[in-house]
Amino acid sequence: MTVEFLCPHCRAENKAESLPAESFVCKQCRQPVPLFLPEASARAQQVERCLVCGNEGFYLQKDFNPRLGILIFAIGVIFSYHTKFLSLVIATLIDFILYYVLATVTICYQCRAIYRDFKENPQHRGFDHLTALKYSKTAT
Repeated sequence: MTVEFLCPHCRAENKAESLPAESFVCKQCRQPVPLFLPEASARAQQVERCLVCGNEGFYLQKDFNPRLGILIFAIGVIFSYHTKFLSLVIATLIDFILYYVLATVTICYQCRAIYRDFKENPQHRGFDHLTALKYSKTAT
């Protein structure tokens, strides 16, 4: 179970791999960052509350860079005329394969912490723009 997050003090990227951990020291500013993983969550290996900010709002997404996915389809579109649209079929096939092969990560709406190797919480859904807008207003 790992968590990737930005340090609340200096905004440096950090990765906590040995969870549950009572605290974590930022690799850049050396400030302690308390990571609170409730015992019930540790046993169930599910995320219910953010370890970094304490938020309860999360969304799920595949562990894949979306820009790379757009690049794959852009290449398919560019070559579609020359390949009689076969490149679009190949790009779609690559997308389906990646969807079923790649793992799902849980992401906190408020601090954008990324949780890997946790079981999916059935209460968490895909990204919702209205929920994200609510958290972006509270973050400013």
